[in-house]
Amino acid sequence: MGTMVEVAGDEGSPRRRLYISGDTLLIEELKEIPARFDPIDAGMLHLGGTRLPAGNRLPAGNRLPFGLTVTMDGRQGAELVAMLALPKAIPVHFDDYAVFASPLVDFTREMQQRGLGDRIVTVNRGASVTV
Repeated sequence: MGTMVEVAGDEGSPRRRLYISGDTLLIEELKEIPARFDPIDAGMLHLGGTRLPAGNRLPAGNRLPFGLTVTMDGRQGAELVAMLALPKAIPVHFDDYAVFASPLVDFTREMQQRGLGDRIVTVNRGASVTV
């Protein structure tokens, strides 16, 4: 389900909340997050649509044409942004491995189709952003 990081101000009240999805999928239980943590200032979303091969080997040495999805793809990431009402979405982990089936452009397109494109905060590998 991810991790919520809270950075408190001098008075002890939360100053910033950052949701970090980790490698997860869009599931109903994620709807509990905004009920427990309001407001959330930004979300760091681990995307990529990782698909692991599945199925028995076929005689020709090929696999069946389906697999197990283990991380959110662009569509699920955009749905999560809407579900959590994230004002900022920081996509990460979308191009780390060859098993990723959903590049960053999938997330960007889905966000734009929902009118949420202005919420995307991109960060180059090794760089930082202020949220």
